[in-house]
Amino acid sequence: MYKVLMIDEEKDVFDDFRDYVDDSALKAEFEIITEFPLNDLEEMIQVIVKINPDAIITDFMLNESKVDIKHNVPYNGSRLVNEFTAIREGFPCFILTSFDDQAINQSSDVNIVYIKNILHGDVEAKTKARATFLERIKSQINHYTGRIKEAEDKLLALLDLRKSGKATLADENEIIELDTFLESTIDRKHAIPKEYKTLSNTNRLDQILSKVDDLLKKIDTGDGK
Repeated sequence: MYKVLMIDEEKDVFDDFRDYVDDSALKAEFEIITEFPLNDLEEMIQVIVKINPDAIITDFMLNESKVDIKHNVPYNGSRLVNEFTAIREGFPCFILTSFDDQAINQSSDVNIVYIKNILHGDVEAKTKARATFLERIKSQINHYTGRIKEAEDKLLALLDLRKSGKATLADENEIIELDTFLESTIDRKHAIPKEYKTLSNTNRLDQILSKVDDLLKKIDTGDGK
């Protein structure tokens, strides 16, 4: 089941979206969790991390309505998404809004912005939009988790190859690339830059090769000291 977190300042929007999903043939595949936006962005990010959803859907104008929340929300959905993807690169995020022009201008990826009225309209249009939207969410989640699983499997295989002593320099470079990618999906902000990993790895290999050369020279000269 796909766990989707929806963030909005209006309870009615939550109810509409749940109805929207319940009317879909895909409803059994989705668990919808709802949260009102907090007045502190960092706290909101920590709430998302704790919930650990498979995808995030957020409103753009999170401070527009004061019916269900009374506090001020000093950020919009685009900023929330940008902040979260700065931590978890490539994470599936979607902005559902009535202000798509503004959201597109402030979003790093215009393809994640959707009009809220896809939840309404005549039956034919609603059914078509619903399938497209939910299928896109499902597809993005599967693509994201699939990339991570593929990277994990490849990294484990390369680490086993390294342990066997058969890893080439190309294998070592791929280990760095995979390690960097996996770090960026967990905590991009605190990931060790790839350049430092490359430098560290190259130095380590150079030291090993230097020691091997010294050993071979000692063997050739018969000097075991």
